[in-house]
Amino acid sequence: MYGFVNFALEELVLRNFGEEIWTQIKKEAGVDIEGHFMIRVLYEDDATYSLVAAASKVLNLPANSILELFGQFFFEFCVESGYDKILSVLGSTTKVFLENLDALHDHLSTIYPGMNAPSFRCTEKSNGRFILHYYSDRPGLEFIVIGLVKTVALKLHKTEVECRVIKSKGEEDSDHVQFEIIEKRNESQDGKEQMIEKIPPILKSLNSKKLISPKSFCKAFPFHVIFDKNMYIKQCGTSIARLIPEIKNKNCKLTDIFSIIRPHINLEFQQIYSQIMSVFVLCKKNDNSDNSNLKPNNEDTNARFKGQMVYLPEKQYILFQCSLSIMSLEDLLNQGMKISDIPIHDANRDLILLNENWEEQWKCTQKLEILTDELKKTLNELELEKKKTENLLYSVLPPSIAHQLKQNKPVLPARYEQVTLMFCGIKDFGDICAKYSNNSQQIVNLLNAVFTKFDEKITKYPEIYKVETVGDKYMAVCGLPEKVDFHTKYLCLAALDIMDSVDKIPYKNEKIVITIGINCGEIVTGVIGKRMPRYCLFGDTVNLTSRCETTGIKGKINVSEFAYENLIKPEYSDPNFELEYRGEVTMKGKPRPIKMWLLSRKKSEFKYDPSLMKCPFSTKSFNRNL
Repeated sequence: MYGFVNFALEELVLRNFGEEIWTQIKKEAGVDIEGHFMIRVLYEDDATYSLVAAASKVLNLPANSILELFGQFFFEFCVESGYDKILSVLGSTTKVFLENLDALHDHLSTIYPGMNAPSFRCTEKSNGRFILHYYSDRPGLEFIVIGLVKTVALKLHKTEVECRVIKSKGEEDSDHVQFEIIEKRNESQDGKEQMIEKIPPILKSLNSKKLISPKSFCKAFPFHVIFDKNMYIKQCGTSIARLIPEIKNKNCKLTDIFSIIRPHINLEFQQIYSQIMSVFVLCKKNDNSDNSNLKPNNEDTNARFKGQMVYLPEKQYILFQCSLSIMSLEDLLNQGMKISDIPIHDANRDLILLNENWEEQWKCTQKLEILTDELKKTLNELELEKKKTENLLYSVLPPSIAHQLKQNKPVLPARYEQVTLMFCGIKDFGDICAKYSNNSQQIVNLLNAVFTKFDEKITKYPEIYKVETVGDKYMAVCGLPEKVDFHTKYLCLAALDIMDSVDKIPYKNEKIVITIGINCGEIVTGVIGKRMPRYCLFGDTVNLTSRCETTGIKGKINVSEFAYENLIKPEYSDPNFELEYRGEVTMKGKPRPIKMWLLSRKKSEFKYDPSLMKCPFSTKSFNRNL
């Protein structure tokens, strides 16, 4: 069915339950579609059924209740979509409205080619009741009709109706669903119908004298057929006779020439008479001639005639006043006709000519809708790529700095009085490089394994920013560009996690040993470069931190005296920290040696007590007590 129905179902869920519920319904239904359903695109019926079943499960409502709710909403949605005027003039009562729905569907089939719409007809009952006959190739959707009928009666005719299924499809060999509709009538409606049923005085004054000959009538109305109670054709128009020559044969029956498309009744006199107010569509039956050359792709070339049945009480005949159902000049040529075959008073002349322009507009509209949907998908993909780019930018630069660069704002150099830096290096990295000198890929894989593990541990601390990796050196800082309280504490906790994770990095039976140096001090920062901007740190604190790592004890966390001064403060203390004084270390460029400490994770204070492991109910204790 067309996406118009699925789009209406989508709108129903979005307006009443929200986008999150609609996403759950699509996921449950297995309908993989980005954005909205397209109105002018055909979708498989299974998608609609799956959405209804999924909505029933997600919303915890019976499927029939959802279908009835959809029927109510579908009328409102059609009104919002611009069909308010055509719906308001379709009928003065609910019954007349339903009787004219087939005509509306026939009109919509010209707008939506290939539309497989249901069919409706009504039969009278007593006491303001009537039976609605619903024909559809799609089973299980009858509760949509209930919601639709109730809403139409209330919104258009200001009446309330009761609508219930009295016979389902397949029940008692019925090929359709039947509803009983009870309409609450009022006096004003009865008065209007009585006025409508009154025969105009001018008709009473006409006598039965022939005012026009059959020949003139056949020319004036070239598309008509008159038949009697036995379905024998008594008269036909000139154009329909030229199009179907066999219709002029003696004792030719209407059923020999035509099959009925709408309404869903048998082609019998009494049944036609009972549905005299319906729109009739008759189709010429297939013959044995080869029509394959008339239309490409072997499409159905049988002529269709659309019109109304008029009862002629003088002779008890029925007149089928019709016109050839054609959509374009191509269809006209395929039927072997000319525009002159259509009478001047027939609006089909204008429709055929206007349709040529309309078909181009339809194709453009359909193409525009598809392109709009593709554009939405492209925008979504662009948004995802934008997020990936932003995440990559945020991994290279601090978020606040990256945000300024995105807005083309200058990033001025900044000075920070107190931050904490960390350098990590791999022990004997030069020897490892020499070992794998013939296969440099092994060195890259090693660094990737080590630094990926470091990144994993650093990520746990959002206050820490990874500055860069150069060779086997891994540099991180805490306390910039946003000020961070207890920056030394956070960085030392991260260093302990990194040190604990080194033993879990298996690589070619190589035992990875790292050395970490931590220092505190003043830093100056700035963004260097435009094409590939880098966030750089400058100052003596950077140099000293690097030397804390290079001169530190291998496999240990080496903490400078400046970082130690922070760690011994009460607010920086942590139960994981255990500090051991290493001594003074002479460093290049420093007038005096720097005092250094070794940081490690404090071990558990639990001490082994044999008496705690002794069972009080042991055999020896039991004998001794005896």
